[in-house]
Amino acid sequence: MKKPIFTALSPNAERDDIFLAFKLLFCPWKWKVGNACPPAGRTGMRSLQMEIKKYFDVRHVFLLSSGRASLYAILRALNLNSEDEVLLQAYTCVAVPNSILWVGAKPVYVDIVKESFNMDTKDLRKKITPKSKVLIIQHTFGLPANVDELIAIAKEKNLFVIEDCAHALGAKYNGKLVGTFGDASFLSFGRDKIISSVFGGAIVTNNDFLAEKIEKEIASYPFPNYFWIFQQLLHPVFLHAVKNTYTFFGLGKFLQKFFRVFHILSLAVTKDEKQSKMPDWILKKMSYALTRLALNQFQKLELMNAHRQKIASMYENEFIGRERMPVRPAGGHAFPTETKNALSIFLRYTIQTRKAREIFEALKKENIFLGDWYWQVVAPEGVDNEKIGYQRESCSVAEELAKVSLNLPTHIGVSESDAKRIITKVKQYL
Repeated sequence: MKKPIFTALSPNAERDDIFLAFKLLFCPWKWKVGNACPPAGRTGMRSLQMEIKKYFDVRHVFLLSSGRASLYAILRALNLNSEDEVLLQAYTCVAVPNSILWVGAKPVYVDIVKESFNMDTKDLRKKITPKSKVLIIQHTFGLPANVDELIAIAKEKNLFVIEDCAHALGAKYNGKLVGTFGDASFLSFGRDKIISSVFGGAIVTNNDFLAEKIEKEIASYPFPNYFWIFQQLLHPVFLHAVKNTYTFFGLGKFLQKFFRVFHILSLAVTKDEKQSKMPDWILKKMSYALTRLALNQFQKLELMNAHRQKIASMYENEFIGRERMPVRPAGGHAFPTETKNALSIFLRYTIQTRKAREIFEALKKENIFLGDWYWQVVAPEGVDNEKIGYQRESCSVAEELAKVSLNLPTHIGVSESDAKRIITKVKQYL
């Protein structure tokens, strides 16, 4: 039986990452603040901050427990009230509108364009009102948004710009890193992101006034508790075991269900979040142990992104030809197109097909587990649209794409032979 191929389940974790997590499991005195380690050393808590500052060439970086905590802290620093509107795109994760709601502001959803899954500038202009205060620019799947037009509109309407780089660490627009165009940006180091520490996030900004306010906001944030940190360190270790025993008499399947039923491992999105309630672990600093995991991955960023681009090129060449070309219908199917002057890093390679769910289920039977981002216009499935302020039919393109999206994996664990196997199987349906 051929080995399983996974799109999720700690996809970035390589042997060195797993060994590091395993080693840290036995050093609980280091989990929160890294006791017995030089704070300014290469493995100290400041190292990840310094690496990110250097990478983005910015003055201020703050590390928090997640990307959503990072967005929340930025929004809190802006002193928004219940009348203030924050513009975000539909076809996003519930973490984004939740952060807006948790600070007491109002999310306003903007439609997207089919080609890049990013915000539609025409619909943005229609949705702006005198109450609009903030624009969140999302770079979906690592494909940069149309930054020039979006920033121009924001300046014209005096909107504060936040870049959502959760999918896009390393992507560029006009030769410049995304995350450096707005007033502030946030990163996510979640389990399925560009680099992963299971949970973790960062704020990046050159705005000194904003940075001062963020520093005051997060000064009172504690570190997560020991059990929560333990869960995150366990995640890459146990899921490595799951993936390697998945077809061994069903042991991996059993372990995965066991961990889920008994809440041994953390969830990417909790039931409370789907109802727009804030879990108690959100407003926390990033712990030392998780900064170690993130730093280890950050130092491999260029290698991992190059791999993603190579796998994406394989998909592109097989599905739409050897030359880059616009998204086109192909028997009712379509493929991603990069925005002009953009360098994408393809967190996932997402195709559009009416057979998305059919293909997903069929390949699962052959132990190829494709991705299900975003099968609901605000993901994941089960999110209460009423609670997060989304009105049906307000973003028709996003709603259409939610029905036809199918993610192919590009991460470092997917080999060229794995990609060829995926291509062969998907082609049977396309």
